[in-house]
Amino acid sequence: MKRKFIIAGAASVILVAAGSGAFFYGNSVGANAQDGGGEQAQNGPPPAPVTVAKAELRTLAPQSETPGSVVSTRDSLVAAATSGVIEWVAEVGAEVEEGDVVARIDPADARLSRDNSAADVKRLRARANYLDSLYKRYVGLGEDAGESEATLDEMRSNRDEALQSVAQAEVALQRAQINLARTEVVAPFAGRVVSQESQVGEFANPGVGLVRLVDTRRLEVTARAPAGLARNIDAGATIKVSNGADNMDAIVRAVVPVGDALSRMLELRMELPDTNWYIGSAVRVSLPNGAPRAVTAVPRDALVLRANRISVYVIDEENNAKRYDVELGTAEGNFIEVIGDVEPGDSVVIRGGERLRDGQSVTISEIQTSNSV
Repeated sequence: MKRKFIIAGAASVILVAAGSGAFFYGNSVGANAQDGGGEQAQNGPPPAPVTVAKAELRTLAPQSETPGSVVSTRDSLVAAATSGVIEWVAEVGAEVEEGDVVARIDPADARLSRDNSAADVKRLRARANYLDSLYKRYVGLGEDAGESEATLDEMRSNRDEALQSVAQAEVALQRAQINLARTEVVAPFAGRVVSQESQVGEFANPGVGLVRLVDTRRLEVTARAPAGLARNIDAGATIKVSNGADNMDAIVRAVVPVGDALSRMLELRMELPDTNWYIGSAVRVSLPNGAPRAVTAVPRDALVLRANRISVYVIDEENNAKRYDVELGTAEGNFIEVIGDVEPGDSVVIRGGERLRDGQSVTISEIQTSNSV
């Protein structure tokens, strides 16, 4: 009996000891868990990877956009210069060089006219040579010839008239040769045939259009602008032109100083560099509407747009993102003026700013220059 009480007491001691150990272990684990959670909450979210670029001091001018069109500097309706039946016309879309044949007229009549004129020249030259020899013979005989001065004058006049007839016939021969050459209608400049104005088998007279030829290499933009805007533009100025997909710089060739009586608009002509833009395509032309001025500008990708504000994130020396609310001003190309606390030389976020929070730490994955943004 006594032995049973001893065993029961030992078991109670063991249970009390096990419970105490579990209690202290649980408290220790709980304390460590709380310490770890507090440290993570204090550190905040991990650094965000971003791409940055520099804010710049740029000279920009306020811009206004006006519609324009791409045109060719040379767009010609190539016409026949002689008459005849059309034998061949270049196909639409054919690319030709200057001097290439774009149409051919039946040369039979022109060849006959040339041969006839050549025969006239030979006949009249023979007569002129005869009259000249005859006159010189009588003049050489002198008084022995027995001819009066009046007769000699008449002989000289006949000879001179024959020589003028030869000159006239030679002109007719040259004209016939030109008409024969014109039966092959050649391109006045390099370009593409965009339409056939006449067809094979039709009879062509001088002035009848055969093909429309357009120079697709030398292009211009034509646009119309109010006189107030055109006043700020001079020949030689560089103007931004966009077709919606591509942007390029065009050089102002001329400002036509004659306005339309109804619209009061002036025409601008701008030369395009080598490009694959199509003739007739619509473009947007950015025209300065004020004097240029120095402003703080950032790439457009730096703007973070929200419903009630526009912001820019600036990276400080400790790689923390600071949000600055800004107002927008003049824009040119990929750069836009920002009015606020952003200064030239500040590193602004252009990639990854959509999910940033004010004061969040960042890691800079790439730094882009103004040439690449």
